[in-house]
Amino acid sequence: MKNSSLRLLFLLVILVPFMTLSCGLVTAPKVGLNIIVTANQQTAGSTTFRIGVENTGSKTETLGFRSGQFFDIEVRDRGGHLVWQYSYDAYFATLVWNLELAPGESQTQEYVWTHMGNDQKPLPSGSYKATVYITNTPRDKGLSKVVSLTI
Repeated sequence: MKNSSLRLLFLLVILVPFMTLSCGLVTAPKVGLNIIVTANQQTAGSTTFRIGVENTGSKTETLGFRSGQFFDIEVRDRGGHLVWQYSYDAYFATLVWNLELAPGESQTQEYVWTHMGNDQKPLPSGSYKATVYITNTPRDKGLSKVVSLTI
């Protein structure tokens, strides 16, 4: 009994870190899959992001996800400091699902950001960079895009 408990503990100590590392794995882009990102300032106090994936290839492509989160957005100031992140302090359902896109198909979502920082204070006017990426697992490095924002 003691030996089997020690073996189990050993396996957990060794395997869990490797399994955790694979969650953040970034792979080469899939041919034909492209990220769609537009950021339109609708009013003085908000920007509407339209985020998605399109399949411009000739075969069906599948992306796997491990939560209800489809995308993330990171906004940084001119100094490169993270001032706001869509997923900051957010909770997403644990959900394993696949997005299958046939040639010519796309999937998009919209999000309205109110120019508040992670501290819930309005950001000062100025130039910012937003990195938008699809949160599939393993991450596809081709499914991210940086856009310039002026607020």
